[in-house]
Amino acid sequence: MKKIATLSLGALLLGTTLFAYDSAKAEGFNKFYSHLTHKACANSKLFIDGNTVMKMYKEKKEFLLIDVRTDGEAGIVALSAKNALHIPIAKLFQKENLDKIPTDKPVIVVCHSGVRATMAVVGLKQLGFKNVQVLKGGIVALAKSDNPKNAPMK
Repeated sequence: MKKIATLSLGALLLGTTLFAYDSAKAEGFNKFYSHLTHKACANSKLFIDGNTVMKMYKEKKEFLLIDVRTDGEAGIVALSAKNALHIPIAKLFQKENLDKIPTDKPVIVVCHSGVRATMAVVGLKQLGFKNVQVLKGGIVALAKSDNPKNAPMK
């Protein structure tokens, strides 16, 4: 009987530690995400559209585009502008890559459709980067915005 009680207590203690989580991290996530209602997301400045980015190019505004697509994707279609940097999302949060991200000008994160860029921007914001946005619709939206009305002419 004593053996069963000891094993039961051990299993209970082991089980509670297996299901424990980092409460400080959870509180940080709660603080970050708690205000993201449907209305807040719809009105968010987290996203920027392709036409606005093209206008920024045309007006020669200073900003950085970070392409977080894979090496394979960037090998097929790449952003070749002087203000573009390719850092795959799998390597974005390494110190040497975070150090490449300026804090004194807008940063626009790009992927294929916007999903990975959104994850990247949320992570960057949690690290303290303030002036980062997602290109809504990704590189596809940027390509659609490249027309005589919007595109910067050389």
